Amino acid sequence: MRPQKPRNYLAQFYSANDNAQTRMRKASLIGQAIYPKGGVKSFASVQIRIVALHEKGAIIQSKALEFLPDHFYICLGAGEIFFTCAKKDVGKGEMVVAFSQAEDPFFIEALARVVLPLASLGSIRDACPPVVQARMTRNRRPVVTI
Repeated sequence: MRPQKPRNYLAQFYSANDNAQTRMRKASLIGQAIYPKGGVKSFASVQIRIVALHEKGAIIQSKALEFLPDHFYICLGAGEIFFTCAKKDVGKGEMVVAFSQAEDPFFIEALARVVLPLASLGSIRDACPPVVQARMTRNRRPVVTI
């Protein structure tokens, strides 16, 4: 029996796109790492800088990384975008984190293109592309219709 021949000459390269290595995108975003403090009754936050992003995680920098627990949240904007994170690797002044679920590549690409790092501290709803706006949490106030 002869080995099965590929469907076309490019089929031998299909598996090259299936590699587990993800492409890190350089970013410069300022945000908050939020974690429970003293039980669940209160939360503490640490200012962080996201220096690289990919669909499954990020690399963050801060002077207070030692205070972060194993699981925490990254908040961008005025509570508009949240990522649930877990520590993967901690180095000197920076930490590799994994997101709880993979994010959309278009969303990550749009976040990486934000050019003003301090823009992510205030409300970013009007200053970002539609793909990022679609991912933002909605205002939690109840909507009253008459």
